[in-house]
Amino acid sequence: MPLFSFGKKNKIKKMLEDGKIEEVVRKALEDKKVRKQLIELLHDENQGIVGDSLIAISTLLRENPNAIEFEEDIVKDILKLLNSKTAYVRDGAMALSLEIARLYGDKFRNVFKDTIERNLKEGDKNIVAFSLLLIRELKLAELKDEVKRFVDIEDKVMLPFEGMRWVKLGDIAKETLNSL
Repeated sequence: MPLFSFGKKNKIKKMLEDGKIEEVVRKALEDKKVRKQLIELLHDENQGIVGDSLIAISTLLRENPNAIEFEEDIVKDILKLLNSKTAYVRDGAMALSLEIARLYGDKFRNVFKDTIERNLKEGDKNIVAFSLLLIRELKLAELKDEVKRFVDIEDKVMLPFEGMRWVKLGDIAKETLNSL
């Protein structure tokens, strides 16, 4: 037995490094400590590990929506990752943010709204498009005027969702308005 144990966190990180996301998800379904470690790995310096953790958590939520008890700070941390310079992390943050909005939108409505408002002003066209999807998911009718600003934008965006590659930003804005 080693004198110092680095625990499961390093084991989970190693599994992610080895591409064993499904195995990590399986362990997380059974063990609350693994779920907590996945959340902690969102702060890892290795962006690949952060991206893998986001994917694992998203998959975990699809398997068991109650697997993780999200708190406001965790949701804020995930939303901050939307602005990552690493595409893999940004895409994973989008997938997980949308899943959290679907499952817990009412609980974190104000947290999402603050981020959406900021991203509509400061984000690139892909972040703006994603923010429009969140507005639609959360039914944020109070942001209708903001959404209208993007209706005539012809620029195409790429989002990490089926049917959302090379879609006009204006088309997403129109669909969002129609749903509000």
